[in-house]
Amino acid sequence: MDVLYNLSSTPYPAALNAAMLLATPMISPAALSPIGAGQSHTGIFRVWSRPKFVGPTTKTALLFGAAQAVGSWIVYDGDVESGSGFLGAWSALYLIVGGRGSIKALRYGRVWPLALSSAALSNTVVYTKRFVSGGFS
Repeated sequence: MDVLYNLSSTPYPAALNAAMLLATPMISPAALSPIGAGQSHTGIFRVWSRPKFVGPTTKTALLFGAAQAVGSWIVYDGDVESGSGFLGAWSALYLIVGGRGSIKALRYGRVWPLALSSAALSNTVVYTKRFVSGGFS
């Protein structure tokens, strides 16, 4: 476990996650879900329904990728504890936004969203442990 704690003092896991998220629109763009596309609401309910996507949308990938890049820069710049808190929070937010959808994407043969959620989960664990411990190992 000391290896993970030592890894949290480097920006490398966050930079890898940022690169994965920023490359997502090119590697695995979001597609309309076949189930969501077949369901049509009638009348006024059509206005409130959103299309269902398989995988993270471009906006989601770019927002969270940029946040991970900023967090890795904070850690690289020397403020490890603040960067760890920032990265832990944004990684947990990504899991809230895209975690369930990444598991559902497996139904359609898409593994990239699950890889993104796995990277976010590892960043959440690694960086939050450092932030909560406050520099004590």
